[in-house]
Amino acid sequence: MSTRSNLLTLSPESSHLLESSFAVESVFHTSHLSFFFIGNKHKAAQYFETHFKSGVFAPGFDKAISLIFRASVNKQLPDVIFIDTPLDRQKMEAFTFILKSNPILAKIPIIYNDANLDADMVYDLVSNDFIDEATDIYYWSRNFENKLLFLRKLKKHQKQAIHKTTVHHSQSSGWQIFNSITKRIFDVTVSLILLILLLPVFAIIAIAIKIESKGPVFYNSLRAGTGFRVFKFFKFRTMEIDADKKIDQLAHLNQYGKDSSGANFLKICNDPRITKTGKFLRNTSLDELPQLLNVLLGDMSLVGNRPLPIYEAASLTGSKAVERFMAPAGITGLWQVEKRSNQEMSAEERINLDIKYARRHSFIYDMFILAKTPMALIQKTNV
Repeated sequence: MSTRSNLLTLSPESSHLLESSFAVESVFHTSHLSFFFIGNKHKAAQYFETHFKSGVFAPGFDKAISLIFRASVNKQLPDVIFIDTPLDRQKMEAFTFILKSNPILAKIPIIYNDANLDADMVYDLVSNDFIDEATDIYYWSRNFENKLLFLRKLKKHQKQAIHKTTVHHSQSSGWQIFNSITKRIFDVTVSLILLILLLPVFAIIAIAIKIESKGPVFYNSLRAGTGFRVFKFFKFRTMEIDADKKIDQLAHLNQYGKDSSGANFLKICNDPRITKTGKFLRNTSLDELPQLLNVLLGDMSLVGNRPLPIYEAASLTGSKAVERFMAPAGITGLWQVEKRSNQEMSAEERINLDIKYARRHSFIYDMFILAKTPMALIQKTNV
Protein backbone atom coordinates (compact mmCIF):
# COMPACT_ATOMS: atom_id res chain seq x y z
CA MET A 1 0.00 0.00 0.00
CA SER A 2 1.56 3.24 -1.12
CA THR A 3 -0.02 5.30 1.63
CA ARG A 4 1.64 3.34 4.40
CA SER A 5 5.15 4.57 3.71
CA ASN A 6 3.99 8.18 3.59
CA LEU A 7 2.12 7.71 6.82
CA LEU A 8 5.06 6.36 8.78
CA THR A 9 7.90 8.59 7.63
CA LEU A 10 6.64 11.92 8.98
CA SER A 11 8.71 13.46 11.76
CA PRO A 12 7.31 13.27 15.31
CA GLU A 13 7.53 17.04 15.61
CA SER A 14 5.17 17.58 12.68
CA SER A 15 2.06 19.43 13.88
CA HIS A 16 0.21 19.81 10.60
CA LEU A 17 -2.90 17.89 9.60
CA LEU A 18 -2.18 14.36 8.54
CA GLU A 19 -4.96 12.87 6.51
CA SER A 20 -4.68 9.42 5.05
CA SER A 21 -7.12 7.68 2.79
CA PHE A 22 -6.31 4.08 2.28
CA ALA A 23 -8.20 1.11 0.92
CA VAL A 24 -7.40 -2.05 2.86
CA GLU A 25 -8.73 -5.52 3.38
CA SER A 26 -9.71 -5.37 7.02
CA VAL A 27 -9.84 -8.55 9.03
CA PHE A 28 -12.44 -6.82 11.21
CA HIS A 29 -14.61 -5.85 8.22
CA THR A 30 -14.53 -2.15 9.16
CA SER A 31 -12.89 -0.90 5.96
CA HIS A 32 -15.67 1.63 5.34
CA LEU A 33 -15.16 3.39 8.69
CA SER A 34 -13.05 6.47 9.40
CA PHE A 35 -11.33 7.62 12.59
CA PHE A 36 -10.05 10.78 14.26
CA PHE A 37 -6.97 10.12 16.40
CA ILE A 38 -5.44 12.48 18.98
CA GLY A 39 -1.96 11.53 20.06
CA ASN A 40 1.34 10.12 18.78
CA LYS A 41 0.65 9.10 15.18
CA HIS A 42 3.78 6.93 14.94
CA LYS A 43 2.48 4.70 17.68
CA ALA A 44 -0.95 4.31 16.11
CA ALA A 45 -0.50 4.74 12.37
CA GLN A 46 0.08 1.16 11.30
CA TYR A 47 -2.58 -0.26 13.61
CA PHE A 48 -5.34 2.10 12.48
CA GLU A 49 -4.34 1.93 8.84
CA THR A 50 -5.00 -1.81 9.07
CA HIS A 51 -8.51 -1.44 10.46
CA PHE A 52 -9.99 1.69 8.85
CA LYS A 53 -10.65 3.11 5.41
CA SER A 54 -9.43 6.60 6.27
CA GLY A 55 -8.37 8.75 9.18
CA VAL A 56 -7.09 12.02 10.55
CA PHE A 57 -4.27 12.39 13.08
CA ALA A 58 -3.86 15.36 15.44
CA PRO A 59 -0.81 15.63 17.73
CA GLY A 60 -2.72 17.18 20.64
CA PHE A 61 -5.97 18.79 21.80
CA ASP A 62 -5.26 22.29 20.45
CA LYS A 63 -4.79 20.99 16.90
CA ALA A 64 -7.65 18.53 17.33
CA ILE A 65 -10.10 21.33 18.19
CA SER A 66 -9.24 23.17 14.99
CA LEU A 67 -9.36 20.05 12.82
CA ILE A 68 -12.64 18.67 14.14
CA PHE A 69 -14.27 22.06 13.62
CA ARG A 70 -13.07 22.17 10.01
CA ALA A 71 -14.20 18.58 9.52
CA SER A 72 -17.71 19.56 10.64
CA VAL A 73 -17.74 22.49 8.22
CA ASN A 74 -16.60 20.27 5.34
CA LYS A 75 -18.98 17.47 6.43
CA GLN A 76 -16.10 14.97 6.60
CA LEU A 77 -16.92 13.47 9.96
CA PRO A 78 -15.22 10.44 11.53
CA ASP A 79 -17.06 7.41 12.87
CA VAL A 80 -15.06 7.36 16.10
CA ILE A 81 -12.62 9.56 18.02
CA PHE A 82 -9.63 7.93 19.73
CA ILE A 83 -7.51 9.76 22.31
CA ASP A 84 -4.07 8.52 23.33
CA THR A 85 -2.42 11.42 25.13
CA PRO A 86 -1.90 12.52 28.76
CA LEU A 87 -5.04 14.19 30.07
CA ASP A 88 -5.28 17.98 30.01
CA ARG A 89 -8.75 18.52 31.44
CA GLN A 90 -9.08 22.15 30.36
CA LYS A 91 -8.25 21.34 26.75
CA MET A 92 -10.38 18.21 26.87
CA GLU A 93 -13.32 20.30 28.07
CA ALA A 94 -12.83 22.81 25.24
CA PHE A 95 -12.66 19.97 22.71
CA THR A 96 -15.82 18.26 23.94
CA PHE A 97 -17.64 21.62 24.07
CA ILE A 98 -17.36 21.84 20.28
CA LEU A 99 -18.57 18.26 19.93
CA LYS A 100 -21.57 18.76 22.21
CA SER A 101 -22.53 22.02 20.50
CA ASN A 102 -22.86 20.31 17.11
CA PRO A 103 -25.76 17.79 16.87
CA ILE A 104 -23.80 15.65 14.39
CA LEU A 105 -20.45 15.75 16.17
CA ALA A 106 -22.18 14.97 19.46
CA LYS A 107 -23.09 11.51 18.14
CA ILE A 108 -19.47 10.43 17.57
CA PRO A 109 -18.18 8.00 20.24
CA ILE A 110 -15.07 9.15 22.11
CA ILE A 111 -12.70 6.45 23.35
CA TYR A 112 -9.71 7.27 25.59
CA ASN A 113 -6.73 4.96 25.96
CA ASP A 114 -6.92 3.86 29.60
CA ALA A 115 -3.12 3.71 29.85
CA ASN A 116 -3.23 7.51 30.27
CA LEU A 117 -5.94 7.54 32.96
CA ASP A 118 -6.44 6.31 36.50
CA ALA A 119 -9.79 5.23 37.94
CA ASP A 120 -10.64 8.73 39.27
CA MET A 121 -9.89 10.32 35.90
CA VAL A 122 -12.09 7.80 34.10
CA TYR A 123 -14.97 8.45 36.50
CA ASP A 124 -14.58 12.22 36.07
CA LEU A 125 -14.54 12.09 32.27
CA VAL A 126 -17.41 9.62 31.94
CA SER A 127 -19.64 11.29 34.55
CA ASN A 128 -19.19 14.66 32.82
CA ASP A 129 -20.01 13.11 29.45
CA PHE A 130 -16.54 13.89 28.07
CA ILE A 131 -15.86 10.33 26.90
CA ASP A 132 -17.87 7.19 26.24
CA GLU A 133 -15.31 4.59 27.13
CA ALA A 134 -11.77 4.16 28.48
CA THR A 135 -10.03 1.03 27.29
CA ASP A 136 -6.94 -0.29 25.55
CA ILE A 137 -7.58 1.20 22.11
CA TYR A 138 -5.01 -1.09 20.50
CA TYR A 139 -6.91 -4.25 21.34
CA TRP A 140 -10.33 -4.81 19.88
CA SER A 141 -12.45 -7.85 19.29
CA ARG A 142 -13.81 -8.74 15.87
CA ASN A 143 -17.16 -7.08 16.54
CA PHE A 144 -15.60 -3.62 16.47
CA GLU A 145 -18.25 -2.22 14.11
CA ASN A 146 -21.04 -3.50 16.36
CA LYS A 147 -19.34 -1.91 19.36
CA LEU A 148 -19.32 1.51 17.67
CA LEU A 149 -22.98 1.09 16.78
CA PHE A 150 -23.71 0.23 20.41
CA LEU A 151 -21.84 3.31 21.68
CA ARG A 152 -23.76 5.56 19.29
CA LYS A 153 -27.08 4.18 20.51
CA LEU A 154 -25.91 4.51 24.10
CA LYS A 155 -25.04 8.19 23.58
CA LYS A 156 -28.49 8.79 22.10
CA HIS A 157 -30.30 7.15 25.02
CA GLN A 158 -28.08 8.90 27.57
CA LYS A 159 -28.93 12.31 26.10
CA GLN A 160 -32.65 11.47 26.16
CA ALA A 161 -32.39 10.33 29.77
CA ILE A 162 -30.47 13.43 30.79
CA HIS A 163 -33.07 15.62 29.10
CA LYS A 164 -35.93 13.87 30.93
CA THR A 165 -34.27 13.97 34.34
CA THR A 166 -32.95 17.52 34.22
CA VAL A 167 -34.09 19.50 37.24
CA HIS A 168 -35.82 22.58 35.88
CA HIS A 169 -36.78 23.99 39.26
CA SER A 170 -33.38 24.91 40.63
CA GLN A 171 -32.65 28.60 40.90
CA SER A 172 -29.73 28.58 38.44
CA SER A 173 -31.42 26.56 35.71
CA GLY A 174 -34.68 28.47 36.19
CA TRP A 175 -32.85 31.77 35.76
CA GLN A 176 -31.08 30.48 32.63
CA ILE A 177 -34.36 29.30 31.13
CA PHE A 178 -35.99 32.65 31.90
CA ASN A 179 -33.11 34.51 30.23
CA SER A 180 -33.18 32.24 27.20
CA ILE A 181 -36.93 32.45 26.64
CA THR A 182 -37.11 36.19 27.30
CA LYS A 183 -34.16 36.84 25.00
CA ARG A 184 -35.70 34.81 22.16
CA ILE A 185 -39.13 36.45 22.46
CA PHE A 186 -37.47 39.87 22.47
CA ASP A 187 -35.30 38.98 19.45
CA VAL A 188 -38.18 37.70 17.34
CA THR A 189 -40.50 40.59 18.22
CA VAL A 190 -37.98 43.37 17.64
CA SER A 191 -36.41 41.89 14.48
CA LEU A 192 -39.81 41.28 12.87
CA ILE A 193 -41.03 44.81 13.62
CA LEU A 194 -37.79 46.36 12.37
CA LEU A 195 -37.78 44.31 9.15
CA ILE A 196 -41.28 45.54 8.34
CA LEU A 197 -40.58 49.18 9.22
CA LEU A 198 -37.25 49.25 7.39
CA LEU A 199 -38.45 47.87 4.05
CA PRO A 200 -38.28 51.35 2.40
CA VAL A 201 -34.72 51.78 3.71
CA PHE A 202 -33.79 48.35 2.32
CA ALA A 203 -35.11 49.42 -1.10
CA ILE A 204 -33.15 52.70 -1.12
CA ILE A 205 -29.92 50.97 -0.09
CA ALA A 206 -30.41 48.28 -2.74
CA ILE A 207 -30.85 50.90 -5.47
CA ALA A 208 -27.74 52.80 -4.33
CA ILE A 209 -25.62 49.64 -4.38
CA LYS A 210 -26.81 48.65 -7.88
CA ILE A 211 -26.24 52.15 -9.29
CA GLU A 212 -22.61 52.26 -8.15
CA SER A 213 -21.45 48.76 -8.99
CA LYS A 214 -22.53 45.61 -10.71
CA GLY A 215 -23.16 42.56 -8.59
CA PRO A 216 -25.58 41.37 -5.93
CA VAL A 217 -27.16 43.68 -3.37
CA PHE A 218 -26.57 41.28 -0.52
CA TYR A 219 -23.35 39.62 0.54
CA ASN A 220 -23.58 36.32 2.34
CA SER A 221 -20.85 34.16 3.77
CA LEU A 222 -20.51 31.26 6.17
CA ARG A 223 -20.00 32.32 9.78
CA ALA A 224 -19.44 30.39 13.00
CA GLY A 225 -21.74 31.37 15.84
CA THR A 226 -22.72 29.80 19.15
CA GLY A 227 -20.91 26.51 19.71
CA PHE A 228 -19.13 26.91 16.36
CA ARG A 229 -22.44 26.30 14.58
CA VAL A 230 -22.01 27.45 10.97
CA PHE A 231 -24.75 29.40 9.20
CA LYS A 232 -25.22 31.73 6.22
CA PHE A 233 -24.65 35.33 7.34
CA PHE A 234 -26.33 38.27 5.53
CA LYS A 235 -25.08 41.82 4.93
CA PHE A 236 -25.51 44.54 2.35
CA ARG A 237 -22.60 44.31 -0.07
CA THR A 238 -20.10 47.07 0.70
CA MET A 239 -17.14 45.89 -1.38
CA GLU A 240 -16.34 45.44 -5.01
CA ILE A 241 -16.87 42.06 -6.64
CA ASP A 242 -14.30 39.33 -5.80
CA ALA A 243 -13.03 41.30 -2.80
CA ASP A 244 -12.35 38.06 -0.92
CA LYS A 245 -9.74 37.09 -3.50
CA LYS A 246 -7.64 40.16 -2.63
CA ILE A 247 -7.23 39.44 1.09
CA ASP A 248 -3.66 38.14 0.72
CA GLN A 249 -2.61 41.30 -1.12
CA LEU A 250 -3.86 43.47 1.76
CA ALA A 251 -2.67 41.36 4.69
CA HIS A 252 0.02 43.92 5.55
CA LEU A 253 -2.72 46.50 6.26
CA ASN A 254 -4.46 44.30 8.84
CA GLN A 255 -5.29 46.36 11.94
CA TYR A 256 -4.60 43.38 14.22
CA GLY A 257 -1.30 42.38 12.60
CA LYS A 258 0.59 39.48 14.12
CA ASP A 259 -0.84 38.67 17.51
CA SER A 260 0.50 36.42 20.24
CA SER A 261 -3.02 35.15 20.95
CA GLY A 262 -2.98 33.18 17.71
CA ALA A 263 -6.18 34.85 16.53
CA ASN A 264 -6.58 35.45 12.82
CA PHE A 265 -8.82 38.54 12.88
CA LEU A 266 -8.85 40.73 9.79
CA LYS A 267 -9.79 44.42 9.89
CA ILE A 268 -8.31 46.91 7.43
CA CYS A 269 -8.40 50.66 7.91
CA ASN A 270 -9.38 52.52 4.71
CA ASP A 271 -9.85 49.23 2.87
CA PRO A 272 -9.45 49.98 -0.89
CA ARG A 273 -11.98 47.27 -1.77
CA ILE A 274 -14.86 49.20 -0.19
CA THR A 275 -17.15 51.15 -2.53
CA LYS A 276 -18.30 54.71 -1.84
CA THR A 277 -21.78 53.49 -0.95
CA GLY A 278 -20.22 50.73 1.09
CA LYS A 279 -18.15 53.24 3.06
CA PHE A 280 -21.30 55.12 4.04
CA LEU A 281 -23.14 51.91 4.92
CA ARG A 282 -20.28 50.72 7.11
CA ASN A 283 -19.74 54.01 8.91
CA THR A 284 -23.44 54.16 9.75
CA SER A 285 -23.69 50.37 10.37
CA LEU A 286 -26.56 50.18 7.86
CA ASP A 287 -24.78 47.28 6.16
CA GLU A 288 -25.70 45.16 9.20
CA LEU A 289 -29.48 45.51 8.74
CA PRO A 290 -29.98 42.23 6.80
CA GLN A 291 -28.76 40.37 9.88
CA LEU A 292 -32.20 41.02 11.34
CA LEU A 293 -33.22 38.12 9.12
CA ASN A 294 -30.54 35.96 10.80
CA VAL A 295 -32.02 36.95 14.16
CA LEU A 296 -35.52 36.05 13.02
CA LEU A 297 -34.28 32.66 11.76
CA GLY A 298 -32.59 31.95 15.10
CA ASP A 299 -29.00 32.00 13.80
CA MET A 300 -28.20 35.07 15.87
CA SER A 301 -29.48 37.30 18.61
CA LEU A 302 -29.70 41.09 18.68
CA VAL A 303 -26.94 41.05 21.31
CA GLY A 304 -24.05 38.64 21.49
CA ASN A 305 -20.51 37.94 20.34
CA ARG A 306 -19.83 38.60 16.69
CA PRO A 307 -20.17 35.48 14.49
CA LEU A 308 -16.83 34.97 12.76
CA PRO A 309 -15.74 33.95 9.26
CA ILE A 310 -14.59 30.33 9.15
CA TYR A 311 -10.89 31.22 8.85
CA GLU A 312 -11.12 33.43 11.97
CA ALA A 313 -13.12 30.89 13.97
CA ALA A 314 -10.63 28.15 13.09
CA SER A 315 -7.85 30.23 14.66
CA LEU A 316 -9.80 30.64 17.92
CA THR A 317 -10.05 27.03 19.02
CA GLY A 318 -7.57 27.21 21.91
CA SER A 319 -8.81 26.19 25.33
CA LYS A 320 -9.25 29.85 26.41
CA ALA A 321 -10.54 31.50 23.23
CA VAL A 322 -13.11 28.77 22.65
CA GLU A 323 -15.08 30.18 25.60
CA ARG A 324 -16.24 33.14 23.52
CA PHE A 325 -18.31 30.71 21.41
CA MET A 326 -20.30 29.66 24.49
CA ALA A 327 -22.28 32.90 24.26
CA PRO A 328 -25.01 33.74 21.72
CA ALA A 329 -23.93 35.24 18.41
CA GLY A 330 -25.23 38.76 17.93
CA ILE A 331 -25.48 41.86 15.76
CA THR A 332 -24.18 44.11 18.51
CA GLY A 333 -22.22 43.22 21.60
CA LEU A 334 -19.70 44.23 24.21
CA TRP A 335 -16.85 44.59 21.71
CA GLN A 336 -18.91 46.86 19.45
CA VAL A 337 -20.02 49.25 22.19
CA GLU A 338 -16.65 49.47 23.95
CA LYS A 339 -13.84 49.34 21.42
CA ARG A 340 -15.13 48.76 17.91
CA SER A 341 -13.44 51.81 16.38
CA ASN A 342 -10.27 51.57 18.44
CA GLN A 343 -7.42 50.91 16.01
CA GLU A 344 -5.05 50.17 18.90
CA MET A 345 -7.13 47.26 20.19
CA SER A 346 -5.30 43.95 20.01
CA ALA A 347 -6.87 40.63 19.08
CA GLU A 348 -6.31 39.46 22.65
CA GLU A 349 -8.28 42.44 24.02
CA ARG A 350 -11.13 41.66 21.65
CA ILE A 351 -11.15 37.99 22.69
CA ASN A 352 -11.16 38.99 26.36
CA LEU A 353 -14.19 41.22 25.78
CA ASP A 354 -15.98 38.33 24.09
CA ILE A 355 -15.12 36.01 26.98
CA LYS A 356 -16.31 38.64 29.46
CA TYR A 357 -19.68 38.74 27.71
CA ALA A 358 -19.85 34.92 27.55
CA ARG A 359 -19.47 34.77 31.32
CA ARG A 360 -21.90 37.57 32.15
CA HIS A 361 -24.54 37.49 29.44
CA SER A 362 -28.15 37.77 30.53
CA PHE A 363 -31.26 39.56 29.30
CA ILE A 364 -30.61 42.49 31.67
CA TYR A 365 -26.98 42.76 30.53
CA ASP A 366 -28.20 42.70 26.92
CA MET A 367 -30.48 45.67 27.61
CA PHE A 368 -27.47 47.55 29.00
CA ILE A 369 -25.50 46.86 25.81
CA LEU A 370 -28.42 47.80 23.57
CA ALA A 371 -28.73 51.10 25.40
CA LYS A 372 -25.11 51.89 24.54
CA THR A 373 -25.37 50.68 20.93
CA PRO A 374 -26.72 53.90 19.29
CA MET A 375 -23.59 55.80 20.32
CA ALA A 376 -21.43 53.06 18.76
CA LEU A 377 -23.26 52.93 15.43
CA ILE A 378 -21.46 55.93 13.94
CA GLN A 379 -17.83 54.93 13.47
CA LYS A 380 -15.00 57.45 13.68
CA THR A 381 -12.67 55.36 11.53
CA ASN A 382 -13.10 53.61 8.18
CA VAL A 383 -12.74 49.98 9.31
